Amino acid sequence: MKAIFLRFMLVFLLVAAGCAGFPRTRGPVYTGAAPSSRPLIDQQELGRKMVSLQRKLQENSISEEDRPAAEALLEIYKLLQGTDSPSMTETQYRRLVARIYLRLERVESGFQPPGVRAPSAEKTIMDLFAGKRQRILQTYLSGDSRGVINQVLELKNRFGPGALTPDINLVFALSLADRGMFKEAIQTGERTARELEKEPDLMILESKIALWNSRLGREDAAMLRYDKMNDLMDDRRALLNRLKEELHVTSQRQVAKLIPLPRVLNMVEEKVRAHAFDEARELLLQKKQDPALSPAEISTIDKAVERVEKARQTARGREDEALKKIRGLVERERYDEALTLLEDLRSEGIHGYQFFDLQRTATEGFIRRERKKAAALFLRARTAGSSLEKKEYLRQSHDILQGLLDKFPSSPARDKILQNLEMVDRELSKW
Repeated sequence: MKAIFLRFMLVFLLVAAGCAGFPRTRGPVYTGAAPSSRPLIDQQELGRKMVSLQRKLQENSISEEDRPAAEALLEIYKLLQGTDSPSMTETQYRRLVARIYLRLERVESGFQPPGVRAPSAEKTIMDLFAGKRQRILQTYLSGDSRGVINQVLELKNRFGPGALTPDINLVFALSLADRGMFKEAIQTGERTARELEKEPDLMILESKIALWNSRLGREDAAMLRYDKMNDLMDDRRALLNRLKEELHVTSQRQVAKLIPLPRVLNMVEEKVRAHAFDEARELLLQKKQDPALSPAEISTIDKAVERVEKARQTARGREDEALKKIRGLVERERYDEALTLLEDLRSEGIHGYQFFDLQRTATEGFIRRERKKAAALFLRARTAGSSLEKKEYLRQSHDILQGLLDKFPSSPARDKILQNLEMVDRELSKW
């Protein structure tokens, strides 16, 4: 794009210079009696462009990939200074055009060192797009919704609307909603949802991978996929339940305008304590639409919104720290402690992909360890010397397995635990 623009500029200069008509002599152009003509280039406008471009370069407001082209353009501007001088000869004009052409070649060659082949335009554009897409997704994961919006708009301006793939539009819609731009979020979200509906569902892929692993005899890998599908279904059911509750609460929010501001602020504090930050923020925004509010009350609401966002960030920091600690406990196989901390987080209203992933891993590890304990007790019962010892070992094994069923009734390992328990009970019945 830069090369095309600068080529166009060169053609313009060549054509304009040709139209101006170089004199056939090599001496200064005689202008004494000739009527003055309009200058080929407006020097005042050129000066303004130079100042503007220099300021942008100094302020680093030009991206790294655009900076070389901008610097070359500034050099061309400098070369064009004084081109309206009546004393310029044909030779000077030709030298000027040659120097401009050399700078255009630098832009076109991609500023590659001698002997190095410049990448194709298509590859360069694709690499640039891939890098920008990755940065957008990383920005979203970091929680910077404003940064996501700015980067997506920049991507759209640079590559056109077609560059906004469904995954980019998805995080764009979510980020718009985070900033309270619900109309724009709905417009983008509905369009994205229609596009995603045409694509295969993730659950289909997960089920196929499980089947393919099973056909290759990789039963453990197949079961891992099965467990992951169960977790995905649990997440979706939890999402539906939260949506149901939210829709119920939404009808109550509509009356927020009629509730006195002090009562609304108390409701917001309750929501914040329950980590329901979105609901707290929405209550404040609904109340802010009350036309009877005074400027002081509107200012109070704005400050309350800031407190909610600050509380959200603080809670997110504590959550990240807690999840990091839990992850360390899981890695050290201290599953019972990890599950206790996870339960504390759940009671505070904290949930999400990382939470459910750690909960699944800790639960599986805990069940696996307890089943090994039960199996060891069962084997010890077989080698015990007295019937009293046998019965005690079997009873302990039974209690462990029954405890697992009571604590994790919907675990994927439930069938295996029942089989183990049946075997233990069968031995117990002999004594």
